[in-house]
Amino acid sequence: MKNHVQTLYDGYLNLLPQKDNFGRAIIFCNPINLLPAAFDNQVRIWWYLVHVAMEDDVALRNGFIIISNARNTSLSNFDAKSVSAICTSGDRLFPIRWRHTHCCHTNPIFPLVAAMVKSVLSKEQRKTFVLHNGNTEEVLDSFREEGIPKECLPTDIGGSIIVSPEIFVQKRLAIEGHFKSEESDMKSAVSAAFQVPGKKMAFAQVKTAKKKAHSTATKQSVQPGRPGDPRMNAAVQAKLEDPDLPLLEALALGGFVFEDLNKPGVKSSEVRDKDGVTVYQRRNQLLRRLRKERKRAQL
Repeated sequence: MKNHVQTLYDGYLNLLPQKDNFGRAIIFCNPINLLPAAFDNQVRIWWYLVHVAMEDDVALRNGFIIISNARNTSLSNFDAKSVSAICTSGDRLFPIRWRHTHCCHTNPIFPLVAAMVKSVLSKEQRKTFVLHNGNTEEVLDSFREEGIPKECLPTDIGGSIIVSPEIFVQKRLAIEGHFKSEESDMKSAVSAAFQVPGKKMAFAQVKTAKKKAHSTATKQSVQPGRPGDPRMNAAVQAKLEDPDLPLLEALALGGFVFEDLNKPGVKSSEVRDKDGVTVYQRRNQLLRRLRKERKRAQL
């Protein structure tokens, strides 16, 4: 996991501790910190930060925004592959909505990359792309008009928040207990949520989850994907027993089958199980069930 922790420390992508005036989470992008060797890892960090943002019920309801600081950047700070991966997944795979993209302090290289960036943005993303240029005060005023006051912005662009990846990592360590080893790192924890499971769960774990789910399901009418569905019960039980288990692996463990998941030419958002329900809907059902179970446990 240490390679990914180092990528977080690089500070290219950062989840800010403050939400804006509309209750939206803020992911701050600082391209000047992008290192060529970390291009692939940054996509994994992106998935991870979005999943962390979804843990906040207010942000999950209101969405998130991206703020990118283009000051002092050059073409070496831009990677078409990672930008494309981030943009195409941002508002199509997650239950949290990507609301706006704000880019500030653009420089002469911006027109060189703008056309490529716009080509991978969805129609809605293009409509909600906002530029903020001028001196520091003018940029802060422009952000304020968008419901993003100085108190929600990093000091890098004249705001009040000191961006500290080290503090963020320590807080996540306290919440998650520990990061996985290099072999089963963040990739399996977040990005594998939409990949075909690459490992088999221990037989005892599968048996225990299904046994507990079956005992609950026998008392309820079975409706696909609902609380009475033994497959969803097994998925919930598996995820509760192993919080690090990727969501799709939990669904597969419960018995859901997504045959076209990695089929060439088929988008993840279009993949359906044998009941005709999309992987996106199943994932949302599981997230809702998990939230209910955790709230029940806190009573």
